[in-house]
Amino acid sequence: MQRLNRGMMGRYEIPERFPARVNAVQFGLDETLLGVVDSLIDAAQAGVGIAALRLGAAEGRDPAQLLNEQDGMYTLFTRGYLGDKSVNREEVPQAILRAGDAGDLDTLAADPGLALGILGENHLPEALDMAARLLELRRDAGLPGLDFLCVDTEGNAVREGLLERAPELAAYIAEKCAFHPALSDGIALRAEAREAARLCEGMNYADGMIHLVEPGVKLTIQAPDSFRRRWKLDAAEGVAFVDDLSPALEQKRRLFDAGLFLLAAPGWLRGHNTLSDCMKDEALREFAGKAYMEELIARDDVSRAKDAPYVIRAFERFENPLNDNVILRVAAPLLGRFRSAALPLIRAWARENFEPPRKLSFALAATIMLYAGARPDDRGRYEVLRGDERHALADRPEDLAVFSTLSHDMPPEALAYAALADRELWDADLRDIDGLEQRVALDIANMQRDPRYLPGGAD
Repeated sequence: MQRLNRGMMGRYEIPERFPARVNAVQFGLDETLLGVVDSLIDAAQAGVGIAALRLGAAEGRDPAQLLNEQDGMYTLFTRGYLGDKSVNREEVPQAILRAGDAGDLDTLAADPGLALGILGENHLPEALDMAARLLELRRDAGLPGLDFLCVDTEGNAVREGLLERAPELAAYIAEKCAFHPALSDGIALRAEAREAARLCEGMNYADGMIHLVEPGVKLTIQAPDSFRRRWKLDAAEGVAFVDDLSPALEQKRRLFDAGLFLLAAPGWLRGHNTLSDCMKDEALREFAGKAYMEELIARDDVSRAKDAPYVIRAFERFENPLNDNVILRVAAPLLGRFRSAALPLIRAWARENFEPPRKLSFALAATIMLYAGARPDDRGRYEVLRGDERHALADRPEDLAVFSTLSHDMPPEALAYAALADRELWDADLRDIDGLEQRVALDIANMQRDPRYLPGGAD
């Protein structure tokens, strides 16, 4: 079977729209960048040509090598429901012109036409290391800096991260670089081997980088008009520019990320593999619905009215039957999602009510139960077991190393204490939240007796 490449596009009626040249560097090849950001950049057809760099060592087949073998292309399947309409389409994004790794920095840095940098929250430290080196090379060569599109991370955090690594670049960064935060909203996954093989049979060509994405993905960018005019990314449906990203970020974290956190560990412990399986579980669905109404949705009438359409859409996305979205993949990194989305809600609730929120606290207890079974495999990657099933975890290795010292069959009080008191995990001692330690210990005890336990009702 022929592999996807430029030479076969005409025979397969794939429209060709490659950008003329590389003018952007992307630090990372993760699923969100390829499945959401790069696909929307491609859809804008604004002449953005990307050199995408792999971060760290490749596990298994090198994705940068695979992309280069396919002339930077990959097949993107959009599947699911948008409102009451079923969406099932495939396309071939072409914004990536070549891929590489840290060994390509010297060549890229010397390109006077390079003007845009793209990075995301996944593997951010490695991305910052690489970006700092590239900027150092450009400064030494007397070349311009870059506009940075900071996906799912704060522009100030990227700027400060670069300065920590290369304080001597302070003047160059201040004068020659700009940092624009962006929020991606959409589930994207690289197809696993079995699904990829099935899809290749249907396409009648081989593609080692197939990605699956839900309909209606969005990219919201906080940037001035000068950036908007220069890059014209909002020519793509799904890309929007705003003056202040914080309302959209707060809503996504509270109503989508916290919702995924609510479902992930409880669903996995109850024997479910996918998001849609979780939503078919009537008890779990009722649990999630009550959590939204009681703990996630804003309380005043005006804000609740604004939240309602987003919540409806979130549940449609959770129920998506056309994607086999493995819950622990979709919700990853689960501990990071807890810190950014669920923990602020727990703290705010406890300050107001002098006790933790019932449903979010239970989801935390379920996460502790799940992760306390994490163990490294023979390659040092942490995974959890459920019967004969194994699933890799995508959180920070240092966090998983902490959980690997624990066990889900420890005495409940000891497990709750060990997890909540660890400042390396949460940058705080979570026992200072009124009633949280006691609540988590009780829920752990209940789940040790019955992994399918949910608070407030029985199956």
